[in-house]
Amino acid sequence: MTLPKPPLTRKLGTSGIEISSLAWGMWRFAGLEMSAARAAIDAAFEAGITLFDTADIYGFGEQGFGNAEELLGRVFADAPELRDRMVLATKGGIIPPTPYNSSAEYLTKAIDDSLGRLQTDRIDLWQIHRPDILTHPQEIARTVEDAHKAGKIRAFGVSNFTQAQTATLAQFSSVPIVSTQPELSPLRIDTIENGELDQAIAMDLAVLAPDQRT
Repeated sequence: MTLPKPPLTRKLGTSGIEISSLAWGMWRFAGLEMSAARAAIDAAFEAGITLFDTADIYGFGEQGFGNAEELLGRVFADAPELRDRMVLATKGGIIPPTPYNSSAEYLTKAIDDSLGRLQTDRIDLWQIHRPDILTHPQEIARTVEDAHKAGKIRAFGVSNFTQAQTATLAQFSSVPIVSTQPELSPLRIDTIENGELDQAIAMDLAVLAPDQRT
């Protein structure tokens, strides 16, 4: 039996944003030379990829916190036309050495810092990287609403959230959650069995399926 090929494009949840079915998770982008960075982006475009997914923590350790975003921002500064060709996604909420921080003060700063590093005026999909169980979801929702109203983010998603955490946050937020990033790979199939994908279908969430390292 031959499986059908995936569509070339699809909607990013209920956002109305059109994305490629395959995305580039830019975990290993940090540390590249400018020429290699530009070549990698051009290759992604040639392969039909329009969704570029990074995070503020990508680069932490060997290259440094924010390095992947900074490098992408330098590419945009050198070739501004590339920005409008892609759907730009990034994440925030992990702050070493404190594991996770979703307070209004920190998330507001994280969004602004990402915009600065990326040298852009808006993020197409901004995601909370991992849940902070010490922050009330209403506080998160108000922060996201403020950023959305200010035009800093176009759409909002979650990463590594449980079903209950996603549903509870959605209850408080007037900005709909449009995507989820669960840990999903041939080595991690819990998402298929525990109902997370069923919830994504019910809530019309785009599933950005990285491997277990993100």
